[in-house]
Amino acid sequence: MHQKETILNSWKEIADYLGRGVRTAQRWEHDLALPVRRPRGKERSAVIAVSSDIDAWLKRCPVHYGSSKKQLSPETQTRPGWMITYQNAERLRQRTEALYDRALQLRKNLQRALDLSGKLAVQRSLVQESVRNGVNGLQKRAPGA
Repeated sequence: MHQKETILNSWKEIADYLGRGVRTAQRWEHDLALPVRRPRGKERSAVIAVSSDIDAWLKRCPVHYGSSKKQLSPETQTRPGWMITYQNAERLRQRTEALYDRALQLRKNLQRALDLSGKLAVQRSLVQESVRNGVNGLQKRAPGA
């Protein structure tokens, strides 16, 4: 190993080296492929990292210069984790818009159904009234005929 390389033996040491919190370092491993090693090879086992690997990873990371949109390096844009996250977010946005549009259409259809139901109730009561009047009118005419 090169003299500058240091072995970082825990999430706390890795986070201190990065100048961030432990949870941020763990999130960076998951989302941004922070180079950590797991001696047992299991997802939730202890971690170690080499400082030179982290330094190289930091140089490859996307840079954000304060504009409203993220500036991603070409290498980061092709990274499957970023692509998957971006694609999922875009799909979620599209489905949310579609769901909102569908809710508006359902609201219009419900209002139309309520309006038609009200009109139908009025027509039904008019028909029932006219049937009652017709029956009464026939009964009155029959005896007098």
